[in-house]
Order: sequence, then C-alpha cells, then structure tokens
Amino acid sequence: MLEGIDLSPKEEYMVTRILSLVVLAALTGCASGGYPTPDAIFRHPITGDVQWCDKPSGAALVMGGAIVAASVDYPGCKSNWESKGYVRLDSTAKLSPENQQRYEDDLQRKEQARADSIRPK
Repeated sequence: MLEGIDLSPKEEYMVTRILSLVVLAALTGCASGGYPTPDAIFRHPITGDVQWCDKPSGAALVMGGAIVAASVDYPGCKSNWESKGYVRLDSTAKLSPENQQRYEDDLQRKEQARADSIRPK
C-alpha cells in the first residue's frame, strides 16, 4: 500500500490504521446524512415547540471522562421535557430545516464553550 516510502513495519501499520480510521470517519459522516442529529427529539403537543437531548459521545467520554458525563445528563434531560408535557418522537423523526439549523447552532455554541473552558488563560 505504501510502496516507495521507507517505513518500518510498525510505522506502516500505524499509517495504515490512521488512513483506515479517516476513511471510516468519512463514511460514517456520509451514512448519517452529513449533519448531526439529536439522540431524542421531543415536541410539545399544544405549542408544537421542538426540543432535544443528546447522549455524550463515546469519544467525549474517553477524552473528558466523568466531567463530560456529568455535564451531559441525558436521562435528566429526557425527564425534564417529559415532565413539561413534551412527547418523545419515534427514532425515525427528523428535525425541520429551521430546527435542524437551531440544533446545529446549539451544538456549535456548546463546543465553543467547552473549548473555551479548557483553553489556557
């Protein structure tokens, strides 16, 4: 695969693994439709307002551990919306374009806040 490049067997293995992971990440992005989606979507039956809850990602848990897990209370989030009368939509539900943009903006805001909280001051 990497003919013509002078690498040790271990280096070649590592490069091959990294390239495989990059391809897998690209394919995963394509399979998900290319945009993030919430893990649970809720709609209020009277107002039609839409809210969502996300589970912490596996990568976030590995990198952030208990801090990330504590900051993302998925069961508490679901209970909160259900206690306010929201109904969870089935797993095939999709957000409207307007709500999808609101969701992506919210994700970006949270990611920026997380990055700002760990950046040295």
